[in-house]
Amino acid sequence: MFIIKVLQIISSNDIGGGANHVLNICTCPKNVFESTICCIGSGPLYKDCIDKGISAVNFSIKEILNGKLNSYIEKNKFDLLNYHGARANFTYLFSRYKLRIPAVVTLHSDYRMDFINDKKKYHLFTPLNKIALKKFKYYVCVSNHLKKVLDSKNFSGDKYVVNNGIKINNEFVFSNNIREKYNIAEDEFVYVMVARMHPVKNHKTLIEAFKLLRDKYRDVKLLLVGDGELEPEIKLMVDKMKINDSVVFAGYQVDTLEYYNAADISILTSFSEGGSPPLVILESGLVKKSVIASKVGDMEEIINNRVGILVNPNSPQDVFEKMEYAYLNKIEVKNMGQELYNMVVSNFSLEQFWRKYKNIYNNVLNK
Repeated sequence: MFIIKVLQIISSNDIGGGANHVLNICTCPKNVFESTICCIGSGPLYKDCIDKGISAVNFSIKEILNGKLNSYIEKNKFDLLNYHGARANFTYLFSRYKLRIPAVVTLHSDYRMDFINDKKKYHLFTPLNKIALKKFKYYVCVSNHLKKVLDSKNFSGDKYVVNNGIKINNEFVFSNNIREKYNIAEDEFVYVMVARMHPVKNHKTLIEAFKLLRDKYRDVKLLLVGDGELEPEIKLMVDKMKINDSVVFAGYQVDTLEYYNAADISILTSFSEGGSPPLVILESGLVKKSVIASKVGDMEEIINNRVGILVNPNSPQDVFEKMEYAYLNKIEVKNMGQELYNMVVSNFSLEQFWRKYKNIYNNVLNK
């Protein structure tokens, strides 16, 4: 039986949803298709692959441009390349002429918003990334929204949609010590947001909304999991609002499920979400916790009033009102968490995720 060999190419600095998506691809059983990760540059992803026993190789951009990647591809007889993220796309732009096998690009986010946190990078790399993306013939979009973005910007080529997936595990054993660790009482209502502290994740609106909630109810806590360039600014904002005793900065955490489990509901106030559903939604559902989520991307297709609550990310007042609704309807919120779990299990398993990728790879190779 012919087994497709795919090289997944991604920046070694990627530790977000894109990296998780690629790691999930590479946990696919080898009788379905076989993947190796090519990590570009120095960064934690390569070490993460090695620690998890995932086949991986590491090249600098200079080595790739000098042809070392091409030699590796030919020596190991890969059938197809799958690029992920702007840095990987840049290498394709300059090395594609020497490639003898087809290349697919997976779009994890709206390319127009990837560099909004840095004006210089935004004006330099956004147009360059668009040029690189235009060179591909095959696109995998992690949401219908991203496919619509490509269509609206007149990208030609074949476009496919593969929603994010997650390993369904019914044997979780939680330590249940997160609340104790952060001095959170058992009867306090806890909101958790798991997201890097980046402008697109919109922590500032969340903090403004939580301040309104905290002024009205004393038994609420906000648990922020993640780090990033905005962390000092967000901490200063919390300090000025005098809500330090109610906001917990947990920093970057590898095992985020413990934090969802310690909360009553998760929240996501992003201005934009590429993946559908975002990993936050899947992880929250996996531990039977409902979500308050921004009405962006495909979210209206994923979140209905049986499983979660949609919110306008541009309105602190709306975010406050939805947080208050969750606080006042604790039993309903718990039932919504169970419904979200059922939806995740039924629609977003890794088996379905792998099957979609295999079908795409077969289609590309047949063409």
